[in-house]
Amino acid sequence: RASAAKAAAPPPPPQTPYTMRAAGGKPGQVALPSSTDAYLGTHPGTYRYFLRGRTHAPQSGDMRVERASAHRLSSFDKALKTFRYHEALDAALLEGSADVVVGVVEELVQRSGLRIALQGRNQTTLTPLIGFLVRNITRPPHAAVLVGVANLLLDMYAPVLGQSAAFDELFVKLRSTLEAEVALQVDLSQLMGAMDVLLAGATGSAAARAHTELPALSPRDGAAATGDA
Repeated sequence: RASAAKAAAPPPPPQTPYTMRAAGGKPGQVALPSSTDAYLGTHPGTYRYFLRGRTHAPQSGDMRVERASAHRLSSFDKALKTFRYHEALDAALLEGSADVVVGVVEELVQRSGLRIALQGRNQTTLTPLIGFLVRNITRPPHAAVLVGVANLLLDMYAPVLGQSAAFDELFVKLRSTLEAEVALQVDLSQLMGAMDVLLAGATGSAAARAHTELPALSPRDGAAATGDA
């Protein structure tokens, strides 16, 4: 009889999941079920547990974390990382500014790879390099580095000068630029010398004029000054 009564008893009502009151809500008001409720009861390591939160839409009060984009290396940085110095210098000349090219050259000097980057070039690969030197070798921020590059180029390619008109034309452009800069520096030095002479003469004239304008003491003024003492 007890087993029959137990079998005839109605099943218990289904239990609802525990929900918290919404932030800022009134007493008795509960939060709306979110999209993550479908994954309640899953166990770590299961596929449903791994997918939790994928379909959750951000709410107005949620904090969103922006995903920073990965920093992409430039072509000359990639070439430097793989020790392809020739390609690194070519890529810097093609894509970078004057500061970038000088920075790549300084990095090659630190790695003792500048000679490797300059050797084995023909007219096609020398044209952008010498063109860059012609445009920037006289600029004070870059002159110290680029003069060394020009000297190394002349040492490496001096044996082939006079054998190709194309090579000779490139180095004649560089020579003309350097000769013009040397002539300018000579003129500036002469101008500085002339200005020093003028400034020295003006300083001497002012000192002499100040000395002549001082009042001279007469013998009477000297005797009066001695008596007062």
